[in-house]
Amino acid sequence: MNHIDFLSSDHYNEFKRLAQRLTDPGSTSREYFAALYVLAGHPHIRECLLPYIDLEAGKIRTSTIIDDNTFDKREFVLAKLVIHLYNSKEWVLPTELIALPEEDYKLAMQAITLCRNEQFDGVTIPSD
Repeated sequence: MNHIDFLSSDHYNEFKRLAQRLTDPGSTSREYFAALYVLAGHPHIRECLLPYIDLEAGKIRTSTIIDDNTFDKREFVLAKLVIHLYNSKEWVLPTELIALPEEDYKLAMQAITLCRNEQFDGVTIPSD
């Protein structure tokens, strides 16, 4: 069993706000929720990628995200991770993940865990 850890109450609230827009949450893939977890935890990535997301349908148009945006190095890794988690159209090397700042690394590792097909037995929402 695994535990879902949010970085902050703001992260949790943003994830919940984005997820509540889904028309049919039961038909949405865990890959979408893993990508949404990263978006909810990183404001700049969310701002850049939201135009590519159909929040009602739970779909992400990933084909031009990298070409259309400018990211710093760590944001580039997180943007590629969102795409990889959602549809495996980008690759993220372990060395890129390891080099992330601590909070972004935690965000990435939890998103990867969410993408796995396992049951979760708890949710942690820090009280800021």
